[in-house]
Amino acid sequence: MPGSEDPGVFVDGTRRECTGIIAELETAMAGLRDGAKVRALVADVPSRIDVLAWAERKGHAVPVDRKEAGRFHLTIVKAGRRGRSTTA
Repeated sequence: MPGSEDPGVFVDGTRRECTGIIAELETAMAGLRDGAKVRALVADVPSRIDVLAWAERKGHAVPVDRKEAGRFHLTIVKAGRRGRSTTA
C-alpha cells in the first residue's frame, strides 16, 4: 500500500526457508533505529509462526499480521533496548 504509513524496508520471504527469513530480518533490523518498521511477506503458516516467535523473543512489536491473497503480510517495529536483557 502506498502512503506515508509504509515502512521503507521490505523483506520478501516468499522464496526462503524459515531460517533464511529470520536471518534477513536480523540483517535488516541491525541497521535501523529503535521504532523503525520493516515490512515482511511470507508464504506459509510455519514461516509466519517463526517470524512472530522471533519478533516476540527480540521484543519487537508486530502491529500488522494479516493474510492477503494467500500470503502473510507482517509489519515489525524494532524494539528499543530500554528494559531489555542484553542476552536476548
